[in-house]
Amino acid sequence: MLIRKVALHDAEGLVVLFHLLDTETAFMLFEPGERQLTIEQQRKQLSEFVDSSQQTMFVAENEAGEVIGFIVGVGGKMNRIRHSLYCAIGIRKSAQGKGVGRQLMASLETWACHHAFHRMELTVMAHNAPARHLYKAAGFDEEGIKRDAMRVDGKYIDEIYMAKLLNANSLK
Repeated sequence: MLIRKVALHDAEGLVVLFHLLDTETAFMLFEPGERQLTIEQQRKQLSEFVDSSQQTMFVAENEAGEVIGFIVGVGGKMNRIRHSLYCAIGIRKSAQGKGVGRQLMASLETWACHHAFHRMELTVMAHNAPARHLYKAAGFDEEGIKRDAMRVDGKYIDEIYMAKLLNANSLK
């Protein structure tokens, strides 16, 4: 497995991965068929990540060169929240439990520290025990509950706010 920064040529692999994730898990934001993302649209979005100091994406590739996971970090745009990096991660079911998430999280944290972020944050569905375990193992703390934040399969689901404070002390 290889963890690396995303490149423009990853657009097609990411579109495939996103559509797969939308169908194989109910823990992602999009429902099956809801995401209407083309390769060209994805390529345009990826161009915003290249050489940015405020947002990044890493991908995990298997031995066959397929994108099996991703992590994205998007920094706040306004001055009062520029120190904070919002994170989202997705990993194919077949690649879960093999250290992919841990390595993606570590790569994003290293990038965040090099770009003087002070805080990494995310939300996770309350009943997503494997993801909560991953985040806790990566040093994230639970900060609060967003009650009935999502509706999945006709049921309201709470989201847990989680964050990790980094050692980056300089102001951006």
